Amino acid sequence: MDYVSANPVSQKDETIKNNGFFPDIQTRDFQLQTRVDGTVTPERLKSTLLNAMIEVNRELYQWRIGQAAKTLKEVPAEQINGESELMILYQRAVFCFAKASLIERYRDIDTTAQGNKKADTMTPAIDEVWRDGKWALQRIKGETHNTVELI
Repeated sequence: MDYVSANPVSQKDETIKNNGFFPDIQTRDFQLQTRVDGTVTPERLKSTLLNAMIEVNRELYQWRIGQAAKTLKEVPAEQINGESELMILYQRAVFCFAKASLIERYRDIDTTAQGNKKADTMTPAIDEVWRDGKWALQRIKGETHNTVELI
């Protein structure tokens, strides 16, 4: 199965059902918010979002079972633009994990010298997207942004 289309593919909005606690994800929201165009096939897009949801849900498992609420929306949180900040952060984590995964896999498609140079320039962007996703997870869990490196 091909995961890359040379020409943009017409994308329809699809709802990816979650586990009941965490919110469902709309494929179109992901595309619009992360600037993913139609060169990513619908199958690849859905697969990537499913995997990102699994990763984020697993990262939040211990936190989730400690909540008295039945859904993330019911967990007490600040409201931003009429929406729970936890819902916003959850979507950000999923979208960042999915976007980083797509960038990592799609940067090697053009194997020309120019393509290799472009791939090298994308590495910092990939790291930043992974970081943003991890920060969203930390905020949901009530943790601070700590980055520690050995020198």
